[in-house]
This record gives sequence, structure tokens and C-alpha cells, in this order.
Amino acid sequence: MDPISHGVIGLALYSLGNTPTLSSAACIGAVLGSISPDFDIVARFKGDYVYLNHHRVETHSIPGLAILSGLITIILSLGYSTFSFYEVFLWTFLGGLSHSFFDYLNSYGVALLYPYNKKKYSLNLLMIYDPVIILLSLYSIVFRPRTVMQYSIMVGISTIYLLYRWFDRSRLSKNLRGCFKEKDCIRNLNIMPSDFNLLKWDYIVETDNRYIVGEINSITLRNQVIKKLTKRAAPIIEKSLKDQLGVYFSNFTPIFHIDLIKEKEKFIVRMTDLRYRFRNEFKHHACFYYNQEENLIKSVFHPFSLNNAIEIYNQKSVDSR
Repeated sequence: MDPISHGVIGLALYSLGNTPTLSSAACIGAVLGSISPDFDIVARFKGDYVYLNHHRVETHSIPGLAILSGLITIILSLGYSTFSFYEVFLWTFLGGLSHSFFDYLNSYGVALLYPYNKKKYSLNLLMIYDPVIILLSLYSIVFRPRTVMQYSIMVGISTIYLLYRWFDRSRLSKNLRGCFKEKDCIRNLNIMPSDFNLLKWDYIVETDNRYIVGEINSITLRNQVIKKLTKRAAPIIEKSLKDQLGVYFSNFTPIFHIDLIKEKEKFIVRMTDLRYRFRNEFKHHACFYYNQEENLIKSVFHPFSLNNAIEIYNQKSVDSR
């Protein structure tokens, strides 16, 4: 989710039992705490290569949330005469926890267990911009005081919505398996929420010899195949996977396709993250350029677009040292 959505959720969380006001350090702490995990954006000053390696890792983990909550609480204590460290820390930490929880519910995932485990966990249930969650949060902020019945209805709607998303994804999984099982032996099927459309889900089907990327409408069950990508196998591909950029990319995304492009005087190994698209073009890529003897000439990371190039290795630069 975007920082504004997270801030709204943090304020809504505090509003469940309190009146939101600027005079309350705990209220401000809940909002700042709910935004604070995205402070990892400062890593972007060192470039997208560094930023994407750390995004949703350290600051989204339980230890990271505790450290950020402590720092925010200390800073807030300087501006309020009446101050309860425990109360402000608790609401700040709960705000941060809400951030990681809702990021866990979407397809990007979070490394909750860092530094013990850097793996990002995700439930693939909610969109990056989820209108239902935002509307419930705004209701919590605006309409007060509330009765026990109103609290019960809010909890009920939230629970039913999440369960609906879970069962909807399961239902579509069965439908997609039925569509492809006759033509392909399915090894893995990943279904993820669309970034902006509540009624659409993105999917990636992995078979023995290819990847199929598409989207399906949860109401009409209209299935649109966007890309079919043939799997490639070659020693030069295995060599690329062991390279610095290859290790980085395989840690960055659990689902990627590798293509081998042969040109006149060189080979190009291109890795493509299959999870995220913009206008049906994939966002993240890594390219490895080899000469005819299959020696690496250079490697380039392309975050967000093939037009955005970050050179990781260049043989000419190494030779000139």
C-alpha cells in the first residue's frame, strides 16, 4: 500500500478506542508508526539496486518496527509536556505492525522475520490500493462514538471481506487449473491481486516447458493470456544464475523467466520478474552480455523498466583498473 493509505489505517486503528487529535502524542505516534516502515526509501539515494534489495526487509521486520517505534517515541517526547512513554510506544508500534500486516496481505510481501530470515512472506489477497480497507478506515475515523453493535459490524465486514478474497482466489485457482490441465502439466500456479482492479486477478502458470502469464475476471471468469514464455536451459544460463546479479535477482523475485538471445557476436541472457507489469510489459529485468567465448562482458539491472539501466559489472572497467 502507499504511505497515505497506511497513514489512514494507522489513524483508524487509534480511532477504534480514542478520539483522534493532534494534542495526543499517542495518536501522532500511531500515524507516524504506520508510515515509518517505508522510511527505507532513503536507500533510494544509493540507487534502485540498493533500494530494492532493502525495501520491505529491515524496516518491515518485527525488530525493525520496535527500533523505529522507540525512535519515534523519543522524538515525540520532546514536544509534549504530558507524556506516557509506554502508551505512545505501544500505539506507534501497533501502527507499524498494521503497516507490515497489510503489506503481508498484498503480493509484494514483507520480511517479517529478518534478520533470522530474509525471505518475504505474502498472502496475495489485497490490492496495493484497496478501496474496501480504506473506506472502513475512514468510517472508523469519521463516525464516532460507536456502539458495540457498530464495532461488531466493522469487524464482521473486515473478516467477511478477507475471507471472500481468500475463497475467490481459491475458486479461480480451480478454474485456471481446469483451463490448462489438458494442454499443460502444471507445476506451479500463482494468483495475485491486480494492482488497481478489484474484480481482476493476475496469474502465473508454470509448466514443465513454459510460463503462462495472464489475468482473469472474478465475475465473468474471462481469462486473458498475456504472455507465453518458453523455458530455456543452457550452461551459460547456469553461469548467469551464479553471478552477483543473478544471485541478487533470484533473491529479489521467486518467479522469473530466463531467455537466451543469440546475436552475431554475443549472447544475451535476460531474466524477467513475472510478478509485476505495466501496460502488459514486465517491470524488472536483469541482462547478462557474453562474447562468443561465453565470457561475461557486462551485466545490467533494469528496475521498473528496460529503459532504466544500472550497470553492475563491466569487463572494460575491470581491465582498466
